[in-house]
Amino acid sequence: MTDLLKLVRRRVRLPRGPVSVTLYPDGTIGFREHKRRVEFRVPLARVFVLAADAYQQQQRAERKAAAKLRRAQ
Repeated sequence: MTDLLKLVRRRVRLPRGPVSVTLYPDGTIGFREHKRRVEFRVPLARVFVLAADAYQQQQRAERKAAAKLRRAQ
């Protein structure tokens, strides 16, 4: 994998509205709402942890729902 030397900007449409996403070479990611000045920067490692935790919670909820369905039958 190559190192990020320049920042990369993309616009994405989220349920909340359009957002500008910026990847910085220092390992952070920035989010800025369209026509807003405030940018929220988060380390990529933190975003990875949040994504992994959300996935784990989703899997746990699905297993719990399946077990509840099996017990009800």
